[in-house]
Amino acid sequence: MHRVLAALLGALLFGPLAAHAGFLIVDENGEQVLLSTGRLKMAPRSAGGLVLMLDVGRGRLWVADPGRRRYWEGTVDEYCEGVRGLAAASTPDAEKSSGGSSRTPQVTIERTPDTATIAGLPTRKVRVLADGTLYEELWLASDPALLGELIVARAPDTFGRMTGCLSTAGRGRGVEATEEFRRLYSEGWPLKVVFHGDGSAVPVTAVARLERRDIPEGEFTRPAGFAAVSLPEVFGRAAP
Repeated sequence: MHRVLAALLGALLFGPLAAHAGFLIVDENGEQVLLSTGRLKMAPRSAGGLVLMLDVGRGRLWVADPGRRRYWEGTVDEYCEGVRGLAAASTPDAEKSSGGSSRTPQVTIERTPDTATIAGLPTRKVRVLADGTLYEELWLASDPALLGELIVARAPDTFGRMTGCLSTAGRGRGVEATEEFRRLYSEGWPLKVVFHGDGSAVPVTAVARLERRDIPEGEFTRPAGFAAVSLPEVFGRAAP
C-alpha cells in the first residue's frame, strides 16, 4: 500500500463467521493489509497496537485501540480534520510562526514504458513530478481482480482524500492532495514506491507477497464492547 497509509495502525477483532474472497498483502517488513470488497484493514507495528479499517466505497473508517478497548469511527473528512488538529497541536510555536508555503505544487504524471513483476503481478512505473522535480516513483499493478476488490471507481476520491490529508497535516496541500495524483488510483495499486521528495531516493515498503484468501467478515466489523471516544483519545491524547 501507499507509504502514507502504511504508516498507520493494528490488532484482532471478532465478528460473524461469514467470509468474502479478498487479498492478503504483505510488505517487505512483514506488515500486513487485508483487502476485501472495498475495505482495507491495516495493523502496522509502527502504530503502537492500533487498528485502522478503511471502507473505500462508503468513505468511512474506524480506528481502534484493542489494548484499552476504545475506538473512533467517522468519515474520511472527519478523520482528516482530526489528524490536522493533532498535527497543529503538536507543532512548536516557533515552527507555526515561521509559516511555510501552502501553495499547491504543479504535479505532472509521467507514464513510463518500464515494467516489473512484483509479488507475482505485472506493474508499470509511473513518475510523479512536483514543480518539475521528481517527487515519487510508483509501480502500479492493474490486475482486474485486485482493482475489483479495491472498488476502483471510488478509489481516487477516498484514497486521494486519505493520503492527501495524512501527508499534508499541518502543512497545507501537498502532492497527494492534487487531482493529478488522485487519478492514479483509478489506474492501479502501487506495489512499490520510491520517494524522492526530500532529495534522496529512499525505497519505501514494497509488497513482497500478495495472495488470494477468504477473509472473515468480522475482520472488518467495528469492535464490539469497545468504548466510543474522540480521535485524540484513541491516539493516546487526553480528551479536549
